[in-house]
Amino acid sequence: MQLTMENVEQVVIKESYNKAVFLYFYMEDQACAASKNALQTAISDDNAYISLVLADVATDVAQAIAMQIGLRGVPALIIFKDGQPVDSLQGNDIVVKLNELMQKYMPSEAELNARQALEFEANNNFDKALELISAAFNTDNSNLTYKHIYTRVLIKCKKLDEAKNLLDTAGREERDSQEYQDLLSAYDLAVKALNSPELLKLAQDYEANQNDDNICINYAVALKEAGKTEQALQILFDRLKVNVANQEVKKVFLDMLNTLSGSKLQSEYRRKLYTILY
Repeated sequence: MQLTMENVEQVVIKESYNKAVFLYFYMEDQACAASKNALQTAISDDNAYISLVLADVATDVAQAIAMQIGLRGVPALIIFKDGQPVDSLQGNDIVVKLNELMQKYMPSEAELNARQALEFEANNNFDKALELISAAFNTDNSNLTYKHIYTRVLIKCKKLDEAKNLLDTAGREERDSQEYQDLLSAYDLAVKALNSPELLKLAQDYEANQNDDNICINYAVALKEAGKTEQALQILFDRLKVNVANQEVKKVFLDMLNTLSGSKLQSEYRRKLYTILY
């Protein structure tokens, strides 16, 4: 975008509150051509985090800003954030150090994963949210924001043992935070749900009728919903060992496996199934 007297406030000052504005001062000569080309190649118009604005010092508006910030020569790159100049590069450094400078104002891969995880969580796609926030947390496990999102999604996915492990690592200051207290409450409620009267009744029915396919299926599905996936798979697998041709049990078993993309349980129980099939 080219700087003009009409857009200067919008594209430099106001926009710098939303993203980093890379304001490039130049003149139309060979000395500025390389850095101008490098900037236009590196920063696209749809970049969500950096905006490139070109300021031709032959124009009055560019000259006025250059004088205001004490600019002494071109080519020069001034970075604006929150209405103020915060960084700069000049001369050959613009080309040499551009990528390094851009990294300061672009989110890390972990940040992008965390943001995407929140979007998937908001759309109730907890499995995908878990995959992304797990990657972010594993990249930076000292980041409390990532840790709390990870714990919350684990609880929603009913992976309560893993959630408890994270809650147990909290220091004194973290335990005093409202975020931690909210997570603890969510965990306690999830644990209570595991011991619901309905699940206990199904457990009793299963203990009394372990050879009844319908009871086994109903109990396994309830266990899966309660987060006890391994126990659910084992119950169905035990029925398949008795009769591997049981299509109803096999379908529920495979449906469960298909929801476990990337899980160790998925590969483990697929191998077990292949063993009795072949």
